[in-house]
Amino acid sequence: MPPSSSQCTLVGFAPELDWRPLTFLKPIPANRVCSACGLVRKRNAYLPCMHALCECCYGQCTKDGSLECPLDCNAYEEDDVILMDVSADDLLKRE
Repeated sequence: MPPSSSQCTLVGFAPELDWRPLTFLKPIPANRVCSACGLVRKRNAYLPCMHALCECCYGQCTKDGSLECPLDCNAYEEDDVILMDVSADDLLKRE
């Protein structure tokens, strides 16, 4: 579950930042935080059900040979997924 405060844990951006809970004055947008594990990673998958998953959680979405959201169990096609990178510069510009 994503954090409800402005504290997030970043992974994959820089050794100085990785796995350290960081507090931002303004919350990180929900679509940048993994809906399953609550981490902010460099690459996210946006599912048709509107959940955002980090690349690690997205890689675990195969069930019986089909793709399924781990949160609502909705099936989807790989073509319906949008993969996007989260910019370290964008995150570090936040207050």
